[in-house]
Amino acid sequence: MLESLIDTLGMPTFVLIVVGTSLLIVVILLMSYFKVLISITNFTFPNAKIRARGNPFIKRDVLKPLAGSNNVNQIFSQIRKENYDIPKEETDDLPAIEKKLEENVIEDFKKAYMAAPTNFKPFVNTWLLKYDLKMVKRAMKGIYKERDSEHINKKLLPVKRIDEEKLEEMKSARNLQELIAILKETDMGEPLKGKEKVDDFFEIDVALDRFLFQKIRSVVNQVEGEERSTVRYFFGYYTDVLNLKIVLRGLREDIDEETLKGSLLPSGRELEDWKLENMIEANSIEEALIELEGTSYSELRDAKSSMSYFELEKKLDEKLLALVSEIHSQDILTVGPLLKFSIAKEMELRNLKILIRGVKESMDPEKMTDLMIMEGAG
Repeated sequence: MLESLIDTLGMPTFVLIVVGTSLLIVVILLMSYFKVLISITNFTFPNAKIRARGNPFIKRDVLKPLAGSNNVNQIFSQIRKENYDIPKEETDDLPAIEKKLEENVIEDFKKAYMAAPTNFKPFVNTWLLKYDLKMVKRAMKGIYKERDSEHINKKLLPVKRIDEEKLEEMKSARNLQELIAILKETDMGEPLKGKEKVDDFFEIDVALDRFLFQKIRSVVNQVEGEERSTVRYFFGYYTDVLNLKIVLRGLREDIDEETLKGSLLPSGRELEDWKLENMIEANSIEEALIELEGTSYSELRDAKSSMSYFELEKKLDEKLLALVSEIHSQDILTVGPLLKFSIAKEMELRNLKILIRGVKESMDPEKMTDLMIMEGAG
């Protein structure tokens, strides 16, 4: 057949076709290689910054000795070594310490935003929105629970959209109506429309969470190039975890079925709408977990029947941390470190709060470590 083809085309033409095809293949391979190389180059500086900062307080070999030390000064010394700015004069004021830790994490995300490749700045910027919304929720929950303004204001921090000026306006609000009116000037006003007289804070909480989810999904859908599949893979499982938390919380708080179904996010990687709706229709959390059979979340079924909502939520957070740790290993030269940093920073903040509060209140070290979210946890 080859001889027939050569006879038909002629040897010179056949050679040209072979050479041309070979060159085309080489060009395609080189283009793919250069795309990977450009991606690695774009992430070299931000990944170096992230590695320098690290996430030491999600590591069992760091946290367990500190929990067992029963020495708060040693803990603060270790925290400061890892670039957390905790003034010495504040070490006796627990709320001030926790606020300072959170301020450090917010600053870390701002630095990550500055260092991120141009095409990933929207992703990091949207992740910062989580902390803006956290401040909004604190202010609203404080008013909703009729706590005094001083108690609320002590827990509020400027982030990005909620800057110093907006924060001062929020602090002046005397009720939900005034606070929502202040927030109408921001993009957070939209999900709060009509929420001034809600009977349950769950509705406000979910409205803001859905708003955040839509923002994250929007920037995830804009990711192009070599990182596209990795980011979408991460986001699929992240969505699953968020939906499971909504369902479990709704069942725990006895939210009516229709409200809870209306609170669900679009389906993620494994958990389709019908499966989540079946969970909502269950008579108990234990019964709902049966619906997870055949998914990678089925391990929650093996949890002790006495396991609380908070323990189940912790297991979901551990699963999320394991996911980004795996992605970090597989995509260590590109988007892996940034995705892990985004999740691990939140876990680290939680662990540090537990560690400091636990030692100050003489909590059992074993109980402390059980409450923490660590890499390699079962």
